[in-house]
Amino acid sequence: MSLRLKFILTMAPLISLIVGLLFFGIYQQSRQAILKQVDVQAISLLQQVIITRAWIADHGGIFVKERPGIVANPFLPKTVIEDRQGKNYFFRNPAMVTREMSHYAEEKGLYKFRLTSLKLKNPANKPTPFERQALIRFQEQGFVKSRQGLSEQSFQDGEPIYQRIVPLEVKLSCLECHGDQGYEMGEVRGALNMIIPMTETIESLQRNKTILVWAALAIVGVVISALYFLVHRLVLRPVKHLHRVAERYTACEYSDQASLATGDELQDLGMALNEMTERLQRGYKGALRSLTAAVDARDPYTKGHTDRVSRYAVAIACELGFDGKILDDIELAAILHDVGKIGISDEILKKCDTLTSSERQAMDAHVSKGGAIIRESDFLKGALPGVLHHHERFDGCGYPNGLHGEELPVVARILAVADTFDAMTSDRPYRQGLTTKEAADEIIRNKGSQFDPMVVEAFLRAWQNNFQIRREMGENDTLAK
Repeated sequence: MSLRLKFILTMAPLISLIVGLLFFGIYQQSRQAILKQVDVQAISLLQQVIITRAWIADHGGIFVKERPGIVANPFLPKTVIEDRQGKNYFFRNPAMVTREMSHYAEEKGLYKFRLTSLKLKNPANKPTPFERQALIRFQEQGFVKSRQGLSEQSFQDGEPIYQRIVPLEVKLSCLECHGDQGYEMGEVRGALNMIIPMTETIESLQRNKTILVWAALAIVGVVISALYFLVHRLVLRPVKHLHRVAERYTACEYSDQASLATGDELQDLGMALNEMTERLQRGYKGALRSLTAAVDARDPYTKGHTDRVSRYAVAIACELGFDGKILDDIELAAILHDVGKIGISDEILKKCDTLTSSERQAMDAHVSKGGAIIRESDFLKGALPGVLHHHERFDGCGYPNGLHGEELPVVARILAVADTFDAMTSDRPYRQGLTTKEAADEIIRNKGSQFDPMVVEAFLRAWQNNFQIRREMGENDTLAK
């Protein structure tokens, strides 16, 4: 599982949970606030109705003029009066006024009131289960302890409603109508219930809930995207860079180093990776130089040959514009170009006289022996063309495969010049080494036949430009015109 997927699978649920809990809390608070507002409005309206009822009761009731729809109260007989013009007026007590006010409010789609009691005069006031439970509780607790009333959310005719019921205290004015029911002053014998339709409120809450859900999803998306961008920029991209460098190292391409400027632990890791790789390279090359030094040690006349060929080859390659991995391959090939001589007997390797035909064949086999030694190593595979073909000639007359021209790997063409130049300028038991000018003249004469002309020109430029090589050789600056 990738780090990117792990991040998403870890952070997405966590952020979703946190934002979900946060918005659920917001929704619950908004819901409670709305319900609280409804309850406060219900209490306020109930108090207004109770005050109105008290005013009517304190004034002994009211009379209303006869109009269409206004009729006498059947529960209040002999309460109709007639004025001098013959117009009728009907008596209204607090209960009747409450009922008619409720009818007006209900027609407007606002709310309705209900008077209810455990001792009824009007069957229409029969208590519902909720109202009965509240009336019993009010009677048990008394008016003072239960004056705040009770509330409930429920359904009526399939529609959501909110109810707030408060107790009604028996006062002196109440006994005029209810004295025959055994009421006493200060008792709770009835209640006023306000019923508020909640359909629009619930729909508003549902809309708010939908908005909050979409807002939560949007915030989760934005937060995860922002975090992912930051993680990608600060972690995943640097890690990907380090992984790419490590893959190149695995492929034995050591020229590409980690280059991070994050200013944090990842930059430190990149620097540590570079340092580790450089140390491994130095250690590996040191081990290879020790191996080739062991080969050189078998022939005291070739001491230092490998190091010199390596420096010449790198100087030529740099003059040709090579860098990076190919430069590393050229240096490695120069170090290992004669490693196959480890398999050549001392009788042949150290012979002072001219080699016989069979001995020459055995000596020439050092290139194939060297190739066999390094062929199985991934780290050394870049050196294989130089080890196998550094004795090939540009005209195709070399060995072991008779390659010519552009068929020759460029590393082999460079090594051919560097190896030949050092061989010609080194002393042998059977001859004195040439001067650098004589060796350079010889290379120039064989330009186009034994050597690649482009490599020869690069060698001459490298000699003029590379003071270190000249100082080590102890020769003048100028090789050949």
